[in-house]
Amino acid sequence: MTTIQACVNPRLLTKASRLFTGTLEGRIIELLQNARRAGATRVDITNSDGLVTVRDNGHGVETFAKLLDLGGSGWDEEFEDSEDPAGVGLFCLAPRAVTIRSNGRMVQISNDGWRGAPVEVLSDPEPVPGTIVQFEDDEWSHSIVSPLAVFSGLKVAVDDCPCACELFVSDQAAHHPELGCRIEVREAEHLNSWHRQVRRSLAYSDNVLVNFHGQTTSFDFHPVNEQGLWFLVDLTGEPTGIRLMLPARTRLVENEVFAQLKAALELEAYRYIQRRGHHCLPYRQYQRARELGIALPEATPTFKVGLLSTCDAPEPVEVPMPKDFLLERCYRFDPDFPGGTDSDETNAHLLAALGQFPEPFIPVSIRKEYDGYAWAKLPTIGKVTLTSGKELHSVCVWTGTLTCVSLLAISVQASDGKTFGSQVCMAKAPPPENAKGWCDDEVLVTRVAEERLRPSEIWYHFGGWCDEGDTYDTQQADFERELDRFWADLLGPDEQLRRSIMEALAGLKPAWKSVKVFANGEVRVQFKDRTTKRIRPLRG
Repeated sequence: MTTIQACVNPRLLTKASRLFTGTLEGRIIELLQNARRAGATRVDITNSDGLVTVRDNGHGVETFAKLLDLGGSGWDEEFEDSEDPAGVGLFCLAPRAVTIRSNGRMVQISNDGWRGAPVEVLSDPEPVPGTIVQFEDDEWSHSIVSPLAVFSGLKVAVDDCPCACELFVSDQAAHHPELGCRIEVREAEHLNSWHRQVRRSLAYSDNVLVNFHGQTTSFDFHPVNEQGLWFLVDLTGEPTGIRLMLPARTRLVENEVFAQLKAALELEAYRYIQRRGHHCLPYRQYQRARELGIALPEATPTFKVGLLSTCDAPEPVEVPMPKDFLLERCYRFDPDFPGGTDSDETNAHLLAALGQFPEPFIPVSIRKEYDGYAWAKLPTIGKVTLTSGKELHSVCVWTGTLTCVSLLAISVQASDGKTFGSQVCMAKAPPPENAKGWCDDEVLVTRVAEERLRPSEIWYHFGGWCDEGDTYDTQQADFERELDRFWADLLGPDEQLRRSIMEALAGLKPAWKSVKVFANGEVRVQFKDRTTKRIRPLRG
């Protein structure tokens, strides 16, 4: 039988200077991690003449041969189970010349030493406690080291300036010994400044921060529909299957334990919401919490007054909500009512916004994801009827047709047996009975609409602003000019001319009494103070 087996070719060592140089931040993290694993509680970093010196108060290097054992971390089984050290260790400094002093011995590793050449272990003429590592590198400044040291559990100083040292999670964090971590859920505003700084250095959209004893990574996970929740995961040093991808160690391995971690995050999210006492979760997530044994209150009633909404301006006519009006007295629109049309929802909204009733008629929008909560079980709006009077004027405006009629009335029938009806000044015409597919919008108005409605409230029903055209202000001005002409033509063929003249004379000072215009272009103005002014055309 022929077999094969994995091995590491010695030629790999000849490429060490290109495989493990990494980033400045990576080198800082690696040396801080090594110091902590060696039992250090303090690390002092100094910069001088292009040399960086890292000194710790750990128990020192026991086996110098392990320093250049690529893949052999040298740590005991406890560390292997809890941290999965990669064994890259000192190779993060290749190909720099490095001097290491510890436990009365020292080595000087040069370029050839990284590629497999023998390196002599010497006696240190000036023995030092702990370990000192010295090498050439860019400056390890306080501003660069601080965010990498803050959650390491070490007291770190750079050129005698102490770095911040913070706990990654509070004592409120939930302990998950089966994962070897503690988990805390926080809302975004409760993250401290260091959490925020770490977040900015990682993927900005990620909301789960995982702290491997100072080395922080992240991923994106939203087990519940609350975008403001953040999850802090702090490794405790217990055995864990949570692993970092090698060699960069910047992302988590998506193994079976990663799936267990996500399940734990979901559980802690619901526990957090339970402690907080309120939420706006969809009904299915409310049920999911119950499946996990977590009793939540019903979601806070989440609704929008009125039926029409838009992401962009303009806004439709607003439906006012009476003060202290109960949600249970409101109505939801039934889009599946037999015989309904696309315009029914619009007209139910306009009836509520423009009509007058003995008792309030308030439709509300509630997303279907909330169906199941008691507060979402409202009576529904069914049949919507539109009655219009004689057509007075009709013209193409913007993207559809604007028609003025002598009378408009809308009525709706609700599932609780009530009927609401009123005259209104605007409605949307239903599509023709023989219409097939898409057809232009037709908006119906009465004369009252000119005084009662803002142009933008009418513009809304013609689609409003188009982001592929001119600016919003330019498009709005164009529509308002079309609308002004519509109202003027409704009064008579010369009304637009009269309005144009009056608009041109609006800024004339002092106040004028009469204006005469002659065929030769001369204009004579008589002012109220009895003075006159003659304006003659300029001759070229």
